Amino acid sequence: MSAHEEMLQSRFKGALVGAVVADCIGARFEGMPKVKVSAIAKLYDDLKTCRKDQCEKGTRPADVHMLPFTDDTAMARSVMGSLLNKKTLDHIDLAKRFADEYKKEPNRGYGESVITVFEKLADPDLILKDVFKPASEQFDGSGSYGNGGAMRIVPVPLFLYHQNSLSELEKMTSSITRLTHTHPEAIHGALLQAFAVDLSLRLPKTSEIDSDSFCDELIKRLEPIEEAQICNASCSPSPTKKFHPKRKLDAEPHPYCAKLQMVKEFSKKDDLSPDTVEEVLGNDVSALGSVPAAVLSFLRGAKEVPGEKESNPFKRVVTYAISLGGDTDTIATMAAAMAGAFFGYELIPEEWQYYCEGVADAETAAEEFYKLG
Repeated sequence: MSAHEEMLQSRFKGALVGAVVADCIGARFEGMPKVKVSAIAKLYDDLKTCRKDQCEKGTRPADVHMLPFTDDTAMARSVMGSLLNKKTLDHIDLAKRFADEYKKEPNRGYGESVITVFEKLADPDLILKDVFKPASEQFDGSGSYGNGGAMRIVPVPLFLYHQNSLSELEKMTSSITRLTHTHPEAIHGALLQAFAVDLSLRLPKTSEIDSDSFCDELIKRLEPIEEAQICNASCSPSPTKKFHPKRKLDAEPHPYCAKLQMVKEFSKKDDLSPDTVEEVLGNDVSALGSVPAAVLSFLRGAKEVPGEKESNPFKRVVTYAISLGGDTDTIATMAAAMAGAFFGYELIPEEWQYYCEGVADAETAAEEFYKLG
């Protein structure tokens, strides 16, 4: 295997394994309005100390408690399994996997609205007739605008990487998202995440990422999609939406592009406060209120900040994402997928891999995705 092939395989593994470990670690802080960096660092130190002690004993003790993954990873595992098994997008197979996974382990942190969808998808007659119907009926027909589509989508840019087709990436991402989330903001959020991971995989390996260029490319990809949505909405009645009272950008005609413009500005500020990020970008369970924050977390963590002691940029990305508070597991998962896709598997701390559930499966799946090319 050439050096280039080794690097690319490492980036595939970095994307999937990075997402898993960030989910497991971020879940420890979920729902906190703000998280002190010192509290996050303490968890890192605890994992490192335990890892050292157990390695000195030679084997992992039977009573070692793994950090469990959440619904973010559970649903991503279903996407991974279906794509690798079918070698194409099979909506019915994926819907069955979602429903079966929920039935098997319902306590992963699923939201109430998606549980309703899963319960309907458990009916084989229904999914054969219209697999998208349960999600389309959510919230009086407007569909969920949560971040459930975005948090699980990282396997898709890996599966399609070798095809190098943005149109196919857009099509498959939108289709997978609509199984549970049909609101345009949920779909566009999943697209932003898929585009960001795809772009991270393809960037040349440099010491610095050009935040402006990164966001400009994402805007270039998203703007026509948001513009098309405006045209569609003008031709047919659109469901009433409640905008977040603090976030004026939510009411923009191109809200994701508007937030990416702010990400460009925020990524250059060393003294940016979590309150400002929450007020402008968000840190909640909505797609619009979390995916842009994940992009910011990746770009800020990727660069060295004056006074920053942490030299590992992957750890900086996860730490920053968690420090924003709110939906910490999902924002960290999405940001870490981008970071892992750019920096590679080697920067993910060994003790994180040792203590986080699902790492081995993610690593194996990444290798299989790479071999598809």
